[in-house]
Amino acid sequence: MKLSRRAPEPADIEEPSVPAEGKGRPTPKRRESTGVRGPVTAPKTRKEAYARQRTQAKQTKQTRAAARGGATTTGARDMTPAQRRMALRSGEVLSKRDQGATRKLARDYVDSRRLVSNYFLVLFPLLVISQFLGPIVSAITLAVAIGVVGEWWLIGRRIRALAIERFGEAQGGNMSIGFYAGSRAYLPRRWRLPAPQVERGDAV
Repeated sequence: MKLSRRAPEPADIEEPSVPAEGKGRPTPKRRESTGVRGPVTAPKTRKEAYARQRTQAKQTKQTRAAARGGATTTGARDMTPAQRRMALRSGEVLSKRDQGATRKLARDYVDSRRLVSNYFLVLFPLLVISQFLGPIVSAITLAVAIGVVGEWWLIGRRIRALAIERFGEAQGGNMSIGFYAGSRAYLPRRWRLPAPQVERGDAV
């Protein structure tokens, strides 16, 4: 008898294997991806512990600064006191208190004007001495001191308005800006840091 050859059923046909979607490999364990850590030895002395703590703190600070996209102040910290003072005087390095466009405007505003606050350094000893010169002299000196503080507020208000007009924002309120400007104004010009960048009478 002649056997008929039947066509293969769909179930008999082996379908090609299709790779599954994804990585195609199992996720490695954490210890496999990070590798094997070496032995960590505890510091034997307090000096070693302090040095290790400083190194770790420095690395952490640099990592955070890199994540923010900012630069570290390692160069400024590595300067000698004389080099740092020169950098502060020239404005190459600024303390945190002096940073910002509003603070720069406040310095230029004070350096370009003659203010009552310029004489506050002389007035301060008089405040102490006036306590022994009678109530009238003491009251006059106190009134002048209050006038100086009022001038600081007016200066802060003017600088803040200029900052908003030029930069769209101001770094602080009227009194905080005025106190910064006033604390610079009563110092002689040669003592001011950063050094004045404008002359008296210049337009700011």
